[in-house]
Amino acid sequence: MQVSPWQPFLPYNAVCCRYSEIGTKGRNRGDFVRHLTEGLERRLASTFGRPRFDLELGRVYLYPEAEGRELTREQWDALHREIPALPGIASVSPGWRCAPSLEALEEYVFRTFPQVYGAYVAAVPEGQRTYAMRVNRCDKKFPLRSAEMERRFAEKILSAHPDLKLDLKNPGLRIGVDVRESGIFVDYERIAGPGGLPAGSGGSTLALLSGGFDSPVACYEMMRRGAYVDFVTFHSSPYTPEAGLTKICDIARVLNQFQKRGRVVAVNLLPLQKAIRDNCEEKFRTIHYRRNMMRLACVVATRFHDEALVTGDNLGQVASQTLGNMRVIEDACPMMILRPLLVYDKLDIMAVARKIGTFDLSEIPVPDSCTVFSPVNPTTKANLGAVRADEAKLDLPVLLRQCLEQTTIMSTLNYAAHPFSELLEEPLPL
Repeated sequence: MQVSPWQPFLPYNAVCCRYSEIGTKGRNRGDFVRHLTEGLERRLASTFGRPRFDLELGRVYLYPEAEGRELTREQWDALHREIPALPGIASVSPGWRCAPSLEALEEYVFRTFPQVYGAYVAAVPEGQRTYAMRVNRCDKKFPLRSAEMERRFAEKILSAHPDLKLDLKNPGLRIGVDVRESGIFVDYERIAGPGGLPAGSGGSTLALLSGGFDSPVACYEMMRRGAYVDFVTFHSSPYTPEAGLTKICDIARVLNQFQKRGRVVAVNLLPLQKAIRDNCEEKFRTIHYRRNMMRLACVVATRFHDEALVTGDNLGQVASQTLGNMRVIEDACPMMILRPLLVYDKLDIMAVARKIGTFDLSEIPVPDSCTVFSPVNPTTKANLGAVRADEAKLDLPVLLRQCLEQTTIMSTLNYAAHPFSELLEEPLPL
């Protein structure tokens, strides 16, 4: 349930972060929770500094850096802005942590309820106002059961506010209560997260990152399933502008807010592109580009010890992304290729891009390597034998090495490019 627009800012003293899928991980749960807290700390650093954490089964409690401090309005706003896209989070609630007693619970509820009720009444017409308290009683030694607490508070609140109607399924005004031995947590709102697993908990991958909408979203979807993502991009300098690489660095910087910093490698594809233009059939040109991008990406992935490649392929979106052409392209790749967007609708991809903050960057028009010497009529049904025969006209070991000699590792902070000569030590994936 996303936060309601009428929710007022209150003097909260804690944040309850819930996870779901992580809870099924048994003895490995601790590693997943560690990645989750690292992600929270990284994503909220600009407003929370170094927050304090308490860990309990199914919950991560987060507190402001200075002990005894309440959340600021800026921190409250940051939760609503950042949490909906943070991998591994099921939901987050700002609220209060108090002593594990009925008296403490009543003190917090009856002290804070009037302000919440006032904001709710101002936003919702009479006759449409509904209420419920939902209690999660993990401490079975607590003297009242969940239903008993819910009835106790309903009797007092509904008698004092007759305009409220009880609705246990979809209340407009909801009080959440989490009872544990260590304390009780009370909240009035839930900010929905994307679920999944925290980035960095599920192995390492290398993504082929372009400046379009699809590949950044593919990277994010891999992070949402726990993968760590490095980035490789291809350019055709001097035919493509320097702005293309700065755009890639900007996109990678946004994506790195969801994970421990992924590295950005830029490969100049131009030596191969010229040879393909001069020696191969035009209709296969894009297929040859993509096959050799995969080969070069495998060299980078091997150097980084990444386990798979990631692409933004979307079935049928462009000529190179038909089933037949994807099969011909992956024939050149000795590594596993992951395609998280294969069956996504384009509008869904763009919606995710807006949510994660890459949409505006991807919208900037900058030519990329795929536009250089692009064929007029690219084939949509390439024959593997014909492509291999056409490719035999090229001296691939020499051409791939020329591309690797012009490969750099990019800084996402100042766009500086450093030669990546270690790649030349890796065997070519032919």
